[in-house]
Amino acid sequence: MNSAQTVIRSAPQAGIPWRVAPPLVSTALIMLGSGFLGTLLPLRFSALGFSDGVIGLIATGEAFGFLVGCLYAHKLIAPVGLERAYATFASLKSVAILGLYFADSVPALMLLRFLIGINAAGLAIIVESWLNALVPNEQRGRILTIYVLVYGLFFGIGQLFSQSLNVRGPELLFISGMLTTLALVPMVAIDVRAPVLPSRVKLEILKALRTSPVSVTACLLNGLILTAFTTVGPLFSARIGFDQQHVVLLMACVSLGGLFLQWPIGYLSDKVDRLYALIGLGLGILAVAAALVWAEHSMPFALLALLFGIFGGLAESLYAVGVAHANDRAVSTDYVALSSTLLFVWALGSSVGPPIGTFAIQLIRPIAFFVYVIVLTTVFTLFAVWRLSRRKVDRVVESREEFLAYPQTSPEIYAWLPYHRDAKPKSPPADEKPE
Repeated sequence: MNSAQTVIRSAPQAGIPWRVAPPLVSTALIMLGSGFLGTLLPLRFSALGFSDGVIGLIATGEAFGFLVGCLYAHKLIAPVGLERAYATFASLKSVAILGLYFADSVPALMLLRFLIGINAAGLAIIVESWLNALVPNEQRGRILTIYVLVYGLFFGIGQLFSQSLNVRGPELLFISGMLTTLALVPMVAIDVRAPVLPSRVKLEILKALRTSPVSVTACLLNGLILTAFTTVGPLFSARIGFDQQHVVLLMACVSLGGLFLQWPIGYLSDKVDRLYALIGLGLGILAVAAALVWAEHSMPFALLALLFGIFGGLAESLYAVGVAHANDRAVSTDYVALSSTLLFVWALGSSVGPPIGTFAIQLIRPIAFFVYVIVLTTVFTLFAVWRLSRRKVDRVVESREEFLAYPQTSPEIYAWLPYHRDAKPKSPPADEKPE
């Protein structure tokens, strides 16, 4: 532990909220800018004449950039330090966002979105490294909750603010680029020097599969369907006849539903075996997707918005409940590597999902995306039920973590969670199977 962290941990707790304010404000500005792009970029590319399938391919660039950023950003951060690296990532992301206005070819757009993704991952790693240095152990769960709220809430607010912007014009790109650049300002106010630099991520996919294959498939499914829907959703809504204002409202419902439904779902998952919770989430997604297969413009907007919000909440919870389920069955010293591995599984799904979903609505019908969701979720749910049937003894795990809403930001988040630090190793009972 470095001297800066020692000072922080001995400081009065009353000063903690002020100390964490700069990285949280910076995160709010970044997510506000991302919200402007989240819904309108697919509509912009569609207005510029790109087909749905091509729009999905362009979105894959950002997902792949995020994956690369999580793996290799530490190599860029270590030589220059967090302050300079943050300025670099924020500047490059702003330039890439503004560059979208001038790019008119698919390779150029994919490259720019790749740069957006890799720099977004770098920014998240640095913010979470600062929070690691700024927050004492007893405050970590509370600060994580605030961080998740800031992360999701300001993304949704950015979506809502973008309702009246011209998707063909430069305004949405300029506003997003300006907000990303402004995120530099609060970061210079951090009064802690030299926190521990992020270390290289350790990936153990085979070990994660042995620990909890259902958790691995839950995180993969989240990436395949929900991340894909961030690209497909605006196109789907426009194809069934809604104007830009209603499209933005529908996608904001997905984001805000994903944010706020996680906590009640997580609370319920604390009360039951989480494998039952994951099966329940699968069944819930199937029910909502089946209802959305019949979605047409004649469906009342309020009902469609409700279905979108529930879909976002159930699908988003797959990731957080899946990570918690895996950690329930892991040795505590493996928490960080296991959770980081599950993040990369999610990122792989996020890279594959958008082109599959967009090609489905292009080649068949807009509702084909929800048929795709039904097929994948059915496979997942049947697999989870099969794993449940393989248990020797129906039991409740005695030692398990309390649910937290994990953000899909960077592996660094898992290094400072309250029970991922200074934990004594625990092992599952000898007569149990991994699930």
